[in-house]
Amino acid sequence: MSYLTLQILVASQSFIFWSIIAIGACVGSFLNVCIFRIPENSFFAHTRSVCPRCGAQIPFYLNIPVVSFIYLRGRANCCNAKISWQYPIIEISTAVIFGALYFKFPFAGWTLQSGVFEIADFIRWTHAVVFISLMLTMSMIDARLMIIPDVLSLGMIVLSPVVALVHPDLDFRSSALGVVLGGAVLYAVAWGYWLLRKEYGLGFGDVKLLAAIGGWLGWQSVFPTLFLGSIVGSVLAILVMLLARQFSWQTKIPFGPYLAGGAVAHLLWGTELFMWLSGGGGAS
Repeated sequence: MSYLTLQILVASQSFIFWSIIAIGACVGSFLNVCIFRIPENSFFAHTRSVCPRCGAQIPFYLNIPVVSFIYLRGRANCCNAKISWQYPIIEISTAVIFGALYFKFPFAGWTLQSGVFEIADFIRWTHAVVFISLMLTMSMIDARLMIIPDVLSLGMIVLSPVVALVHPDLDFRSSALGVVLGGAVLYAVAWGYWLLRKEYGLGFGDVKLLAAIGGWLGWQSVFPTLFLGSIVGSVLAILVMLLARQFSWQTKIPFGPYLAGGAVAHLLWGTELFMWLSGGGGAS
């Protein structure tokens, strides 16, 4: 292989990667819109982005993901109000997620002879980025407002058959069982808590979220997601209460972000996590 050919291959691969990073940042900007507008039922209130402080329309050249935040030094051009750090954090996070998933599912590239496009890996990549984007959106909303919008969780459940139809590693049976099992398990936990304590320990938004996760990842994802979410959620909740010196079993915490995190962990490292938890990951 000549040096020039190698340079062309590297440049081509870099172009794909950085294009995906740019797309991810733009999607992150859209997710910020969803995070703020969906809970307020104002998603279609404005066709263009507006300043949340004064309502002034934001010109497109000041609405470039990450770049505009840096250029404006974190303050709105119209009224000098502080811009939430959530905007660049979500945009950068989504860009990193898109790029990292490209390495897990490298659906496009070049060889010495021609370009390569793997449709199965492209579907896997698309499924993963859409799923994680939805998990991120619902987690941010739940963390901020303690709600999981039905339009997102129920929307995922409704779309589960479509996901099962196009995904090369998911079938209708696994998806349908995932919806039923995911909803039934958390519903049973919530009902049992009510019988014991006469109060709600879980919101039904969490029930619908786990059902949606089961529909998109299959029934095999339900218990690992619940297990990982419960462990991480319990540990972090106890740490927060200890640091705040306000330890109480009555403290309410959003469970959605932990379920979402468990689901993403299962999606990306399900086999490895199972081997590690079962003690099969060590050297023989």
